[in-house]
Amino acid sequence: MSEVKSVPAHYGRSRLTGRTRWRATRRGRRDGHAGIGAGHYAQELAGGLDMALDELRSGFVLRHAALIDRVKEESARIVTEYDRLHEDVPAALARFGGWVSQWRTEVTACQRRGLALAACADQELAHYQASYARAARQEEPPDAPSPRAAVLDGCWTGAPEWMLDDVLVRRALQILEQRLGPAAGQADRGERGTR
Repeated sequence: MSEVKSVPAHYGRSRLTGRTRWRATRRGRRDGHAGIGAGHYAQELAGGLDMALDELRSGFVLRHAALIDRVKEESARIVTEYDRLHEDVPAALARFGGWVSQWRTEVTACQRRGLALAACADQELAHYQASYARAARQEEPPDAPSPRAAVLDGCWTGAPEWMLDDVLVRRALQILEQRLGPAAGQADRGERGTR
């Protein structure tokens, strides 16, 4: 039976293993002969994909907790010095811009691994549907909702702004954009300064 284990544990993979393809084909053949609807298999895949994405994201946030803390601490420092003390600290801004850029790069890589997992779940469903249609002697594969559509939300398909929704971080990003130009607030790379 295909459950959570059917979703590849290696997050960098964008294609199925032979064993997973074989298992999906065997299950599709069995369900097609028995006349069981294909929607339940898609739901199992969506549940497994959801758990795998949650694990991927929580592991990512845990591994990068120090970077999150640095970004938030530097945000507080920048907002305090620019808004309250009216001091110009370009080195702190450059350092903050570098950390934000590093964060966005890491989040983008994690999002791509999540999308690869979703592609694997869709591929597994396609193998299942093809085998099901052959066993049931249908010309068209049975309809089943895509696990990708059921599970992926804006955090996987949108801008890499995880954990950057804090009020101080948003204000620091505005200051960065005002001081260094619009490209700096959205840059994929930043310079690290010292102060």
